[in-house]
Amino acid sequence: MPGICRKLIDRIHWESREWRHPSRPAFIHDELDQALLDEIHWRAGEKILDVGCAHGTYMQALNRRGLRPIGIDLDVQALTKAASLHQSVAAADGLALPFADGTFHAVLCHKTLYQLRDPPRAAAELARVLHPAGRLVFSTSNPVSPYARVQTLALQGDHNRNWNRGNHWSAIQWCRAFAEWGLIVRAVYSCNLVWPIVFRVCDRWLVPNEWMRRYSHWVRRITRTPLRTDHPYGAAMDYVVEMTKLPSPA
Repeated sequence: MPGICRKLIDRIHWESREWRHPSRPAFIHDELDQALLDEIHWRAGEKILDVGCAHGTYMQALNRRGLRPIGIDLDVQALTKAASLHQSVAAADGLALPFADGTFHAVLCHKTLYQLRDPPRAAAELARVLHPAGRLVFSTSNPVSPYARVQTLALQGDHNRNWNRGNHWSAIQWCRAFAEWGLIVRAVYSCNLVWPIVFRVCDRWLVPNEWMRRYSHWVRRITRTPLRTDHPYGAAMDYVVEMTKLPSPA
């Protein structure tokens, strides 16, 4: 009996610490990383552009898979850190890519599309630098989820550049924009089935990170919803989409 009480007290202390100081990394990366790095079949030797590469985390992962990534970002400090990890990076805007047409076998744009203020122009640029038969992989959030709606309200009037949204396009809108440049959807991954919970507002956690990780896994298991879906699943908070550029007709 004393042993059970001791375990119970330890558990209460752990849950209390989790409430006060939520663990990292955020649970939302679990399924996004699974889709991006495990579900999508990257081919060794591919030259890939990482648009919005930040600190180069995903470039490192792609390097380990035998790819040849080049990263761009507008955050000079982030690029400095990426360069210190021996990554090939450049300061550039996703609306004006400094590369020739058809330069890359693949383009990755992870959690960056929302920052681009001119979505049609961004779609044209990303498609332009993609090799015929090349692949575009992007992730974006569900703009009509309760979480996204609350975040949008909370950030009104916030001029912090890290939170300053450029657009509110949905995954379907982006797919349509890329389709105008000859890309077709190959796969959709609906990630983070946490509807309707608003677990965080800006950087303040309302529901601890580890609790949300358990909840997300539980919903996935109970509903038996596969990660790969035929279309963006409405209950998902985030999506990963893989598209292929059709070769130009001769």
